[in-house]
Amino acid sequence: SQSVISRLALRRRTTGTVRDRPRSGAPRVTDRNDDQYLRTYSCRPVYEIRPLQVTPLTPRHRRERLQWAQDHVTWTMQQWSTVLLHVALPLLFVLILRTLNKYFI
Repeated sequence: SQSVISRLALRRRTTGTVRDRPRSGAPRVTDRNDDQYLRTYSCRPVYEIRPLQVTPLTPRHRRERLQWAQDHVTWTMQQWSTVLLHVALPLLFVLILRTLNKYFI
């Protein structure tokens, strides 16, 4: 606009340059990446930021987990792939549904 051009011309005549002059106030503490990070996390609900609190395992649970690990330590990749397929597909389906609901509802 005309006022911007007028101000730049005046600045050029008085200072010899059109660069911004030093400003008063505190220097910046964050950069663009920090600002983006802060904007991202300020929009999230508090429960997504707080760490998950878990109940300590009982002696029975420890025994059962150790037994399960000992039973499966010799499994082959083929055996694990069948388990992962059964676990991952339902989770993937839920993720897709949530994404669709977010954009289309």
